[in-house]
Amino acid sequence: MQHPISHRFFALPAALLVMLALPHHAVANDGRNRYDTGVPAELVHLHAPVSAQAGFRVLASDMPGGADGDPAFRWTTRPALALVRLASRRTVEALGAGPYPLAIFDLASENADTPIGFGPEGPRGRHPGGSHDGGHNLDLGYYLSSEQGRIETPDPAACTDHFRQGAPAGAAPVEDNICHGPADRLDTDRQTLFMLELVRWHSEHFAGELLEAIGIDAQVRLKVLARAGDWARSRRFGVTTARVAEMERLFASSPYEGWSHSHHHHIHVRLLPMHAGGRHAARIAALVAQDRALEARLLTQPGAESGAAADGCALVTELSSQALTRSLDLQIVGTEPRCALAGAGKPQPAGAGLKRLRFRIDGGEWSAPEDPLSPMHHVVDAPAGTAFSTLVAEAELTFADGHLRLLKRTVAMPAQPGWLRVRIDASHFVGRARTEGNELLLALDFPPVDATLIDHIAFLVHRRGVAAPERVVVDVRTAAAKVQEAGSVEAVEAEVGLSRRMRLRVPVVVR
Repeated sequence: MQHPISHRFFALPAALLVMLALPHHAVANDGRNRYDTGVPAELVHLHAPVSAQAGFRVLASDMPGGADGDPAFRWTTRPALALVRLASRRTVEALGAGPYPLAIFDLASENADTPIGFGPEGPRGRHPGGSHDGGHNLDLGYYLSSEQGRIETPDPAACTDHFRQGAPAGAAPVEDNICHGPADRLDTDRQTLFMLELVRWHSEHFAGELLEAIGIDAQVRLKVLARAGDWARSRRFGVTTARVAEMERLFASSPYEGWSHSHHHHIHVRLLPMHAGGRHAARIAALVAQDRALEARLLTQPGAESGAAADGCALVTELSSQALTRSLDLQIVGTEPRCALAGAGKPQPAGAGLKRLRFRIDGGEWSAPEDPLSPMHHVVDAPAGTAFSTLVAEAELTFADGHLRLLKRTVAMPAQPGWLRVRIDASHFVGRARTEGNELLLALDFPPVDATLIDHIAFLVHRRGVAAPERVVVDVRTAAAKVQEAGSVEAVEAEVGLSRRMRLRVPVVVR
């Protein structure tokens, strides 16, 4: 039905603003966490390993070929962090340290959104929309036997051949982000054991309710399943056919589900969301406790961070963020019985030599733990800046014999740029239309701060008798346009692109 065009502006009610009918996983990179339940997600920062014996590594910076190394995007949930560190350590204990251990790629942004990069072309999601929301999604590089690449070195892919032939014939090969040949550079044993260890925690400790999926390249999948099957038949490492079957069920590499490409150099581990106070609360607490004990043991080993452990005590630090407000968790973890303090109402443990404890950061005022039930644990506010920095955390320990011990840790403080506070919603956008003679004047109103994540705005003008809409791209700063022959216009929509990963469609009322 044709509607006459009024000679005034029409504001579209917020209730009529709609988004494109995109799949759930395709909508993000807009400052929002798709797992949001009304309570801001609490994420922790995965810092560099404290020892080579931790079994994993972080990259110094983003690498050519898509390997991610920006510390600003290494935020995750506490169970996810513990799971990765425990599984990587188990791999070292069983098989020794490999030449190229598991590398930590992107996890989530500090605001729990999928990471966004900014360049000359504007904002661009570093991953498909929604794929890294919530801190439940982790990209983990493969264990490799070599990083010698066909075109570039270092090459973090598990296979040498991940290119397609360029055009025209004879042109240089083009990156295709998928293994076209065997995973010839995969450290198969370590990769297999690491993934089986993830599945062991999932099956044995969380009743199959820890992992949702593991994105993996098809060629890597073939090698890992073959090795896991061999181990199940020989019962090596306690592997069972049931565990291998569950790992295969979790594997995702189908091109029809969007998993086939871009996993030539990493797996994508997706955990099921779990509330810390829910039915798995005790299991989560046990997982985290094991991880903290592991961190303390690693700090006591040769080659670990200097000054962080002594006299059977280790200073364990953890940077967390909730609604972009940071806290630094400081804890003394005893690696020997003498490093202990009694909680309220409890006697001093036998053989304990610790008498008093206090903490400080960056040379500030000393403060003692405030919770009488947790006398070796303290939490302080942590600063945030727009650039990467570090701070020094210290713990002063006084022992029963009178001697003092000062422990120190250098804590990484990833950048917290202002755009992390931008949260875009379809209800922010109001389309307007007005006729002037033969012209239709179009405008789109929205909060100016939203422009931070907008990569384009276009009006889609549907004319009577024309199948395809006329696409009118406009300047994001003005978000306005004029179109001719107003009388032939039946409908108008505004298309808003967000971080090159998401598109909103806002109907503009034309009457």
